[in-house]
Amino acid sequence: MKLNDVLGLGKVFPIDKLIDIVSNSVGKISKPYFDKKEVDTKAYEIEKLAEARAKEMKIIAMAVKENFQLTGGIEYKEDKLSISSPKELPIDTLQTILINPPLEDRTQERLNFQEAKRQLNIENVTAFAAEELINEPTVTDEPLDEDWTTRFFKIAEEVSNEEMQALWGKILAGEIKQPKTYSLRTLELIRNLSKLEAKTFMKVANFAVKYENANFLFKTNDDNLLRNTYNINYRDIALLIEIGLIQPGDFVSYQILQQATDNQRVFTAGNVVIIAKVKANTPTIQMPVNVFTNAGNELIKLINSNPPFDYLTSVAKSIKNENVDVKYGHILAWEGNNIKHTQPLQEFI
Repeated sequence: MKLNDVLGLGKVFPIDKLIDIVSNSVGKISKPYFDKKEVDTKAYEIEKLAEARAKEMKIIAMAVKENFQLTGGIEYKEDKLSISSPKELPIDTLQTILINPPLEDRTQERLNFQEAKRQLNIENVTAFAAEELINEPTVTDEPLDEDWTTRFFKIAEEVSNEEMQALWGKILAGEIKQPKTYSLRTLELIRNLSKLEAKTFMKVANFAVKYENANFLFKTNDDNLLRNTYNINYRDIALLIEIGLIQPGDFVSYQILQQATDNQRVFTAGNVVIIAKVKANTPTIQMPVNVFTNAGNELIKLINSNPPFDYLTSVAKSIKNENVDVKYGHILAWEGNNIKHTQPLQEFI
């Protein structure tokens, strides 16, 4: 379908763009699909399982009916097996009459089941994406890369866990809002994430502090804060390094280099902005950190982080000295790359 540019500003309605992407990638859907998606998926799955069970019972009844002389009257009525004159049969006789359907039929049944499951997975991921976009007034009309959408839906059709479906729905919504947000490499990395690995990343990434386009996990001057208070330990970091979400290196540091003029650094963490004003000729400040990889930075965009304030206070104290004044405010809105925040800025205590 052709997307309508809203007011000629290069913007389109998000659901229209979502429908266009899904229709061009995996088949036709329409807006009423999303309107009806409040339907309970679990109920749908139960219904399908019941239908499969009923079909199985019919097959058994038909097989037994063909051997009426041996078994007596057995038929399928009112969603259950009805036995009019049961007879005891040797095990080998039962094995003879309850013959499996032909190989071709069994193969087709398996393929139908697998494709139905894949379709349901795609629909659930798409529905989660629609929920993420529901409050977006308009999005860019820039198309998504065709290779990206092909790879995305190939992955999505295999995702059955509801939590992971929600994660992939957020990825699709994020790419619709801003194409090229998630690389093909990141898709493959996320594809191989286990539920435990995903939870570990979300736990650690909740403490990420961002400067410009990079995210850091500050170790702060309180070496025990993250480990003892928030249970972020060496094993968590080692796991994220192993799967490629944190860069390796035990002695990496974030540096505020000495400059000849006054300057400032603007950090963000959740809904908090931290502004460090540095006097001219302040000696270089080094703070030990863990650095998130490009894939880690992309994945952090999916998390509504809310770092504890005492952690942010510890970060601020690691930066602050007689030449560096560190204050904070609460983020009200983003206007491009500019932050609108509460005034006046407040001191960390």
